[in-house]
Amino acid sequence: MRIAFAIFKFFPHGGVARDLGKIVAECLERGHDVRIYAMTWQGPPLDGASAEVVPTRGLRSHVRQRRFAAEVAARVAARPVDLLVGMNKMPGLDVYYAGDSCFEDKARTQRPWIYRLTLRYRHFAAFEAAVFDPASATRILAISPPQSRIYRDIYGTPAHRFHDLPPGIERDRASANGQRSTPARRALGIDDAQLALLFVGSGFVKKGLDRVLRGVAALPPPLRQRTVLLVVGNDRRGRFQRLARRLRIAERVSFLGGRDDVPALLRAADAFALPASDENTGTVILESMVAGLPVLATANCGYAHYVERANAGIVTPTPFRQERFNADLERLLTAAERADWSRNGRSLGETEDVYGMPRRAVETLQRITNGDTAPLVAFCAYRFSPADSRYRALLPATAACAQLGLSVRVYAYSWRGDVPTGVELVRAPVAAMAEAHRQRRYRAWVAEALRRVPSACVFGFEPIDGIDLLCGRPNDPLTSAELRCLPPGLGAGPPRTSKPQRAAADGPSVVFALAGADLVKRGFERLLVGLGRLPNDLRSRVRLLALGDLPESFRQAARVHGLDDQIAVLDEDSTVAALIDQSDVFVDLAYAPSSNGWIFDALAAGRAVVTHDWIDEAALVRQANAGVVLSAPFQQRALNRALVDLVASPDQLARWRRRAACFSGDPKHYGQAARIAELIDGVARQREPSSA
Repeated sequence: MRIAFAIFKFFPHGGVARDLGKIVAECLERGHDVRIYAMTWQGPPLDGASAEVVPTRGLRSHVRQRRFAAEVAARVAARPVDLLVGMNKMPGLDVYYAGDSCFEDKARTQRPWIYRLTLRYRHFAAFEAAVFDPASATRILAISPPQSRIYRDIYGTPAHRFHDLPPGIERDRASANGQRSTPARRALGIDDAQLALLFVGSGFVKKGLDRVLRGVAALPPPLRQRTVLLVVGNDRRGRFQRLARRLRIAERVSFLGGRDDVPALLRAADAFALPASDENTGTVILESMVAGLPVLATANCGYAHYVERANAGIVTPTPFRQERFNADLERLLTAAERADWSRNGRSLGETEDVYGMPRRAVETLQRITNGDTAPLVAFCAYRFSPADSRYRALLPATAACAQLGLSVRVYAYSWRGDVPTGVELVRAPVAAMAEAHRQRRYRAWVAEALRRVPSACVFGFEPIDGIDLLCGRPNDPLTSAELRCLPPGLGAGPPRTSKPQRAAADGPSVVFALAGADLVKRGFERLLVGLGRLPNDLRSRVRLLALGDLPESFRQAARVHGLDDQIAVLDEDSTVAALIDQSDVFVDLAYAPSSNGWIFDALAAGRAVVTHDWIDEAALVRQANAGVVLSAPFQQRALNRALVDLVASPDQLARWRRRAACFSGDPKHYGQAARIAELIDGVARQREPSSA
């Protein structure tokens, strides 16, 4: 395979340039012929690759870029290749590596309207549209899910043109034990009593170095005197050195320039901060996490979600507020959770593929060159809600399918929440006054859609003609046999358990959690009655958090039971994971026999569970001996007695929490999403891929 890469500026410490080096190395290892066109080149050449510097003239960058794109097109026409891959946006690309954030989004949200009248805007908008316009044929190697969603929202780019890649950090960043390296610290002049805060990034303005300097200056004096800020990156430092002097922290800041010894710096530091104003991914966030550094990042960083998911530090919300960041920075350096954050970050490097970007990128390029289209797999979910346990496996399974290189489409009547990157959502345009009629029309519409556009595999959560794998209750004869004995845990391995996240130190003694698309059907009233009948001294110590749909009449009923201020229904942007994090006890008292996979997620988080025998997962609670399983048929008196014992016995609750964590720590309980994807892939690969 002959591949040409085009990049505007190659410099060894740039994130996109580093990614190019990794992809080129993987291409060469597989025996492919590689050619690189660059407008400017700094640093040594890449071994084994032919690099051509294409000189361009022009006073302005957009003029030089336009001439560079034209010259690259002419050279490729003279010496054809199988693929032209752009590391920057430009016309004529076969594939674009999406290492930059969306220009059009920034132009609309961060610039005045008059900016869109300039020649500079017109140039960059045209180059971006050449890649992402629906009429374009350019494929996109996507490395930032948040940015991919923005591109799709703005341009309407079809989902099948996005190819998701995992992160691609080097394995030498990982730390086995998270211990700081004394020799590395001594080489930097850092003693054992000091706290070394690391900042890495070329482009100090965009990466938020001024925010870090102000945060360090705002630390309490004793902590500020112990803190040393290490600044790594190639950029003009003069204005930031002057800012450090104005803030009277110049002696606490070391500008180290661009460095090749990043692993040593990670082992020398105590924490990492990246409060970027614009960051497509933030690879160094993951590098710091797997090295065992507690991380502080702004929410707009593409990889900030890894910090939240792994509980490996703090994510400062956007819009950015310096006062909030200052408080978060102080907490990063002093919190009791620092050891947990360090351990959780290292665990991420052991349980998730954060190293595989080069391999996946080259495999994708090979498929595109060979004309292989990814098999289309379809998921059928009538009413998707993140709180509905019926669809608990949907998002993890679609992500796992995308990791296997499958093209994913979801047919739904209604959808709540964000649509994951790489997933094409097709809404069934059906209407009826009665719910039963809507369901029937949905099934007929989807069955016809599957006949029109055949899929290599159809995975359904409700019976529909044409389904290959039906996911339902384990004891339901309609459920596909392959899906009846799957492990209950969706992820690759046990998560780190955490203490309930309280809004205040003087919060309630016991927080109950209930989740479901229809909270009434999940037993909200039963729990409300039970809590309302607690003795006064116990009732004042409880709180109920719920996620899902709840009629207003049931919200008002809390007042009747004396619980008006102790019940909160979370908004739709919340997740079940966040609900469980804030709770002590997860509850499901559904009126009909059903499954509820959130029960295992609660056990995995180290939470006690209250349920009854009509719930399939009650067997897991019994095995773990981590809660209360009421006998069927349900009796309100039995629940009332159980709630009194639970709230009055904090020691028993603590024992249940420990047992839950112990039970769910067994690796054999995990891997459901990957197993579903493997089953789907097995069906898909047996069939001829169908064009969507």
